[in-house]
Amino acid sequence: MQSIATNFWNVSPLIPARDVEEGIAFYRNALGFELTYRDADPAQFAILGCNGVRLHLFDNQDKNLADWTSLRIVVERIDTLYRRCQENGCVHPNGLLGSRPWGNTGIFDHRPDGGMYCIRTAGHNGKLSGEKGKVE
Repeated sequence: MQSIATNFWNVSPLIPARDVEEGIAFYRNALGFELTYRDADPAQFAILGCNGVRLHLFDNQDKNLADWTSLRIVVERIDTLYRRCQENGCVHPNGLLGSRPWGNTGIFDHRPDGGMYCIRTAGHNGKLSGEKGKVE
C-alpha cells in the first residue's frame, strides 16, 4: 500500500501571556504584527498576524508556563526587522544580530511575559538546518 505524504501549511502557536494587552503591544510595535482578533477589552485572548503567520495569545497567570514558552520565527530581510527591534528596545544584549555556527543569522530576546523568542533567517542555501527533522 502506497502512502500519500501530508503537506503541512502553517502552525499557529498558542502563547501564554500574563498580560494579553502587553503581548499585543509587543508583537505590534516590536515585530510589526497586526491585531486580527480580540475577544474583549481588556483582551483575554487575541490573534495577531503578519504575512500568513498567526500567533494566538491567551491569558494565563502561570509564571512557569509563560517563562518556559519559547518561539522561533523564520524571516527574510532580518536586518530590517533587527533595526525595528532595536528602535523598540527589544534586543537582549546577548542576543545581538549575528551569524550562528549552525548556519543562520538570528536575534534573541525575551518577551514581556518572560518567555524567549528567536527570530532567524533560513540556513545555508535558504534551507532550515541544525534542527532535528531537517527541512530540505
